[in-house]
Amino acid sequence: ITNGLNTNQSDIDKNNIDKMEWNDGFALNNMDTIPKKVKLAEEKILSQKFTQLSISTNNEEPPTFEDITDEIQKIPDFLTKRNKSFKQMIHQVISTATIEISNKTKEELRQIAILIYKIMFVQTNYSLWTTYLKSGMGQLIIQSKEQPNYSTNLPIWPKEVKILIQKSTKINTINENEICMNLVNIKLCELDNQLKQYQAELNKIRNGFYGYTIQHQHLIERYIEQNISSLRREIEHKIELIHYDYHIQALKIQFFRHNPDNYQKQQLKQLCRSKYEQEMTEQELIFLQQQITYFNSPSQSFENSPIAQSTLINSLENPQIRQQLLNQYKTIAENSKTQLLAAYIKVAEEQREKYKKKHDDDVKQMWSDRHEAAHNEKIPLLMIDLINERCKKIGESIQSIYKFKVQCFLSKSNL
Repeated sequence: ITNGLNTNQSDIDKNNIDKMEWNDGFALNNMDTIPKKVKLAEEKILSQKFTQLSISTNNEEPPTFEDITDEIQKIPDFLTKRNKSFKQMIHQVISTATIEISNKTKEELRQIAILIYKIMFVQTNYSLWTTYLKSGMGQLIIQSKEQPNYSTNLPIWPKEVKILIQKSTKINTINENEICMNLVNIKLCELDNQLKQYQAELNKIRNGFYGYTIQHQHLIERYIEQNISSLRREIEHKIELIHYDYHIQALKIQFFRHNPDNYQKQQLKQLCRSKYEQEMTEQELIFLQQQITYFNSPSQSFENSPIAQSTLINSLENPQIRQQLLNQYKTIAENSKTQLLAAYIKVAEEQREKYKKKHDDDVKQMWSDRHEAAHNEKIPLLMIDLINERCKKIGESIQSIYKFKVQCFLSKSNL
């Protein structure tokens, strides 16, 4: 169950419904073929909406310097001349100062806004690459008085960085650290140079702009902050996942420092995998329930659905037949929607129960094996603690992923 639970129905061309031949004298009781087509169309539309309102939980590669440069050259809509909100912000800036109102002034303010946006964009990505560096240098986790039972100052490179170097060069365990370090430092240097360039350009324009003050800068910055909040949330989420992944890898390293035998290695692998499956299906069910609440909201009613806008039904001249047909159309679509959502929930609940039981059984089996084993063959309690802590971090990581999915879902559904 992933990415919004796509249905297994084959693609249906919704336009086929509109292409059916109709005339005013067509009897309603002869329309036996409509229910199936309407149901299939509703299933397809609902499935597409689930997909559109979901985000992938797959591991993504970090943005390279080239990616960041390409993205930053694209002027976002909220900074274009035609954008109403941008026009209002510029008007507010001009109205709070003795600045000449002219097209030249407005364009200079827009260039200032674009440069501030670019600086914020680079700074946000810089924080991500700095986190990669801290992880690789063993400086990611701030040491506290209550130390965990595993080391948190190990140099561990995030998997996103490893993906990049695996694509660009051949590596081995001997030179991996050096290659990762060079890559991240180069990216940070490139971002730093870009930041200095944009800052110099901004200072040049500001210094030659008579009447421009720090208050005007704050107005522009606040406007941009509001419009890049989704980018900040995305980067903050990635940084949070880097922290979780660090703990998960550090716990595994600590476990192997105790020289586990094959059985103990298998326990680590099996319990962590079943915990992952259990938490994924649990969070997917919760997320699905939130999606269904949205799809049952007034904004997603039949009247607001694309299938309600049938040009052929609307073209019927007889108002009585047109209304009867529309009512039947609505009943079929709403029943199909109800059945489809119920099927989604049923499958998700079954998956959740299946993997919850599997993980519980795995835990019970481990303790049973330990109870029955000879004293010198029992899995040490310290190893069990490490396994449990790793399972906990895996669960928290997945919860973080779905918390972010919910934020994205709510953001998209409110558009």
